[in-house]
Amino acid sequence: MKTFLFNLLVIVFFGNIYYLPAQNKVLLPDHFSMIDKQYHAHLQRTHQSIIQNNFDLKYHRFFWVINPALRYISGSVTSYFTATSSPMNNIQFELSDSLSADSAFYAGNKTALNHSGNLLSITLNPPVVSGKLDSVTIFYHGAPPANGSGSFENYVHTSAPSMYTLSEPYGASDWWPSKNDLTDKIDSIDVYVVMPKGNHSASNGILVSEKPYNSNSTIDYWKHRYPIASYLICVAVTNYARYSDYYKYGTDSLQILNYVYPEDSATFRSRTPDVINNIRIFEQLFGPYPFRKEKYGQVECNIGGGMEHQTMTFLGRNAFNHFIMTHELAHHWFGNMVTCGSWEDIWLNEGFATYSLGISDQYLLGESTFQSYMKDQRNTIISQQQGSVFCSDTTDVSRIFSGALSYSKGSYLLHMLRWLVGDQNFFQALKNYMNDPAIKNSFARTLDLKHHFEIQSGKDLTNFFAEWFYGSGIPIYNTEVDQLPDLRTRVIINQTQYNSNVSFYNMVIPIEFKGAGKDTTVIFDHTYSGQTFYFNTGFRVDSVFFDPQNKILYYQKNITLNQLTSNRIIPEETVFISPNPVKDILQIHHNSGVINSVQIFNLEGKQISTTPLKQDETLFELNIQTLQPGMYILKTGTADGVITQKFIVTK
Repeated sequence: MKTFLFNLLVIVFFGNIYYLPAQNKVLLPDHFSMIDKQYHAHLQRTHQSIIQNNFDLKYHRFFWVINPALRYISGSVTSYFTATSSPMNNIQFELSDSLSADSAFYAGNKTALNHSGNLLSITLNPPVVSGKLDSVTIFYHGAPPANGSGSFENYVHTSAPSMYTLSEPYGASDWWPSKNDLTDKIDSIDVYVVMPKGNHSASNGILVSEKPYNSNSTIDYWKHRYPIASYLICVAVTNYARYSDYYKYGTDSLQILNYVYPEDSATFRSRTPDVINNIRIFEQLFGPYPFRKEKYGQVECNIGGGMEHQTMTFLGRNAFNHFIMTHELAHHWFGNMVTCGSWEDIWLNEGFATYSLGISDQYLLGESTFQSYMKDQRNTIISQQQGSVFCSDTTDVSRIFSGALSYSKGSYLLHMLRWLVGDQNFFQALKNYMNDPAIKNSFARTLDLKHHFEIQSGKDLTNFFAEWFYGSGIPIYNTEVDQLPDLRTRVIINQTQYNSNVSFYNMVIPIEFKGAGKDTTVIFDHTYSGQTFYFNTGFRVDSVFFDPQNKILYYQKNITLNQLTSNRIIPEETVFISPNPVKDILQIHHNSGVINSVQIFNLEGKQISTTPLKQDETLFELNIQTLQPGMYILKTGTADGVITQKFIVTK
């Protein structure tokens, strides 16, 4: 579709206007608004890493004995690591005090350990020197804490004992000795699970073998050879039925391994292939599925939504649907391959997965469904308590996983970013971000994302992220449209804030004008409240639509259309300001009428006090020596209306 772009000289003080060709409109259907990990909504849990971070994890070998009928785990964890400081006399892990650490082995010998509270310290003698690869093995057992976090749970489905783990954000140490943070991914893991006969385990990576362990038990061996964050390590055990779907690409294919309850197998066989089309879409837009050499898995368990364990998504019985399966699949790019480097930046996981579902709708179900989906996200945001996408309280798990902020507002931040930089820059910047060697298969912060979008688009996005990532609340728009008989049109866009600490949200605003069987969309570069634009539609306007395709986020929009009977609109050139730029004295002159009032505002919309040096009907002189250098807004009141202009202060 061709886009026309031009600047109007008559509005040089008021901003640029861009014209887009008319587009066909369709009705917006109702759409399902989804939030996963529903159990997080009521949780409060404080966590702060207590271990000494003086090592880099390379590998874990897990050996677990699990009976799904019992809230109990026993076994060992062997951890390979390199010291990052010398000498390293001990190594520390987090392990819940509900569990018992039985013994530890280092350099082939049993070594001293101390398990106090949730801190497990193991003596290393001789000490490990910086850069050396070494290992330690910990044997432990016990009943993981039943603290409501869902990190280790037992349940029954159709008389079959079952268990699953879910460690995000702070639950890994509830059931295994871990470095439970967002600084160190484990390069690879092996998982051995011993369980009663008749059961199957689900875990990360590839199922290498499933063998008898003794007369009553089976042992599974899972191998995963990609870097993984501790909270994404998982295990589930019950009498699973298993089957596979396949995503084919080129001459190869990706296994989609499904573990479901036997009683649900027939039903779910028609649903699970839904992810195939989404893998194809996400690979086209984001790059190859990050774990192609292994698999993508979907596991049924007793949770309310879904959890994106690496290569093995856990889903509740009611979560085997397009919405949640798509959301969790998207996490394998956003959350698993590139993981948020702090829970402050959880939106890099959840906002992206939420928006990816919208992108899936756009490509599979059409533009109207996508627009409806984004409208649902906006409704979720405005219906709940306002706040920032940035999560300032990472001790509150329900705040980390706020549906309105981390999910919906995070997704709308991305939607507006896409609108500002354009589709080509948006998706290329995402690919650049995910393939950055410092980020891929590692951790990222919001500033990493900002950097890649600025490099790709050439735009300075500092204000955008200050307003939409760090800032709380959302804007309210009140727009006045005046059209004259000769089809000249004046648009005044005013902005106020709703529960916001942001003084002004800069935004590029699309407004659609319709009439006489014609329509056009005009894009306004809105940089201050009360900004005035002049243009000619070329037809008589009878209706106006603010942001018709849900491109931007706002609490409320109000539009007033006035059909004027006179061709007289005060042109801005009837009021002259000089000099401009100005250092000390600003003169404001009306060449055909009386000046009733003069107001000065900064670009954030705050009124600035100034001292009149001279004042009569047609001339004002203002002392602006106290103003800091920069751009300001002048509003001059006359008998016919208010003229808004910009001027620059220099020193």
